[in-house]
Amino acid sequence: MRKVLFKKWIPKRTEKVNGSIYETTVKGTGCWSSDYTESGMFHQWANAYEESTEGFGNYTVALIELQDGIVESVLPGNIKFV
Repeated sequence: MRKVLFKKWIPKRTEKVNGSIYETTVKGTGCWSSDYTESGMFHQWANAYEESTEGFGNYTVALIELQDGIVESVLPGNIKFV
C-alpha cells in the first residue's frame, strides 16, 4: 500500500435568500476541494458505474483507506501519490 493525498468532495449546501422560498447554493460546496487536503492509504484501482436515463457509464476509481478505517472511492485525477 502507498500513502496518498486526495481531494475530498464537499457536499452541496443550500440556504434561503432573505427568508424567501428560494434557495441558493452556498459558494464552495457541491464541488471538489481545491487542494489535496485528505490523506490515506491506496489499496487498488476499481471499476464504478453510473446509470441514467440515457444509459450507463463505467469509470475507474481508486480505493483509499482513511486513518479511521473508512474506505472511499476517489477519481484518479483527484489523487496524488506521496
